[in-house]
Amino acid sequence: MCRMFGIVATTPQSIAPWMTDVEPSLRSLAVADESGEANPDGWGVAWYGTGQDGPHVVKEPGSADQSPLFESTAREVRARIALAHIRRSSRTPRLSANTHPFVVGRWVFCHNGYCSGERLREHLLPRFSNMVKGETDSEIYFALLLQYLESPNDPIDTLRGAVHEVVSVGDFTGLNFLLCDGQCIYAFHYSTHPERHSMYLQHQSDRELVASEPLGSGSWEWLPNGSLATLTPAGHRITSLI
Repeated sequence: MCRMFGIVATTPQSIAPWMTDVEPSLRSLAVADESGEANPDGWGVAWYGTGQDGPHVVKEPGSADQSPLFESTAREVRARIALAHIRRSSRTPRLSANTHPFVVGRWVFCHNGYCSGERLREHLLPRFSNMVKGETDSEIYFALLLQYLESPNDPIDTLRGAVHEVVSVGDFTGLNFLLCDGQCIYAFHYSTHPERHSMYLQHQSDRELVASEPLGSGSWEWLPNGSLATLTPAGHRITSLI
């Protein structure tokens, strides 16, 4: 099913509290999430440094709870914007190329759910199809979003058009994503089983958080099914896409 986390803050923040220190943390969800199932098939963290156009990425195709690199990355990263993902595979192998987050240029992408990669690939122009290096439906989904985002139109309208095309293809369960350009995080929640592929937001005085399920304490807000949240250091805005 996969689990995701994102933070946008006014100043560089440690991500360790949500990665390892709270209960539940992303590391504990690798062992068992709220459904009782593990997410052991890979983990990744992406973040943006000060004055940097593209992101740093560290990932491994193993379980976060068994990885010294996950622990050290969680302790070392301090950033205004960061995303993290733990993976439960849907029939594709444990490989680095299949491990989220995926990165193209300044864009970072994580996905939770399933969509028909084979059908979606038929909707890609050759240049975007050639971007796909692994075997996951998620990376093909990302390529289709990027194809749409080449448009000069408003990003919200562009993403609306993209997800409507994915929905029209059919054969999906969850289309949840975190998408980041280094300035804000776009968090989308849409699923045929919204409680299973859930998404929550938390507002704090100096940061905005998003997660597949609440991490640690505090009040978390359910992101309605079919909605896109745009997270910036100043707060978040929710728009209906479906």
